Amino acid sequence: MKSAAERRDADRRLNRVVWIIVSVLLAWVVLGFFREPRASWQEQLIVGLVAGCFAAPMLLDSGFSRTLPALDRTPRTATVTGRSIVNAEPEGDSEVPTYELVVVTVETGGTGVDTTIADIIAADSLDRFTIGSTWQIYAFEDPTALNKHPGRTRVLLTEAHDDIIRAGYDLGYHCVHAAPGPGSDLLLRRFANDG
Repeated sequence: MKSAAERRDADRRLNRVVWIIVSVLLAWVVLGFFREPRASWQEQLIVGLVAGCFAAPMLLDSGFSRTLPALDRTPRTATVTGRSIVNAEPEGDSEVPTYELVVVTVETGGTGVDTTIADIIAADSLDRFTIGSTWQIYAFEDPTALNKHPGRTRVLLTEAHDDIIRAGYDLGYHCVHAAPGPGSDLLLRRFANDG
């Protein structure tokens, strides 16, 4: 299995290849106006549509690749209280499988706060998250920065748990499913308080 850094690098390479394809197709459309014989409007339309088909998913995904809110990198202890089953399309035929998120309680200022671990834990490691087990997590400085809904706050497993096999992450507003592997894809992302 690939590590989180290897998965991130593979995604970046794929993004570069797709943008190169889009650039070449768009260059062909533009040059079609100046070459002899000129490209027909049908050729330009077809190539433009193909370029758009490659570019649209990349543009949509770029919004989710933005900087995440500030992360408090002070390790805290979270106690597992249960699991939450997420079904992407309960009534439809979805390519996204049903998955479970781990629900935890984190002690903050003497009060227990219920939240969810953002990492999608793969079935290989999910058995380790028994009720009452404790895990080291990082919390966002502003718990509602990702989601205004209090039931959708998220925390991240620390580097101490890089042996846990993950299959993506669910930030509440955005979910990424990835090939299972050890380490956190989220901790490799840029946070607002990173230097």
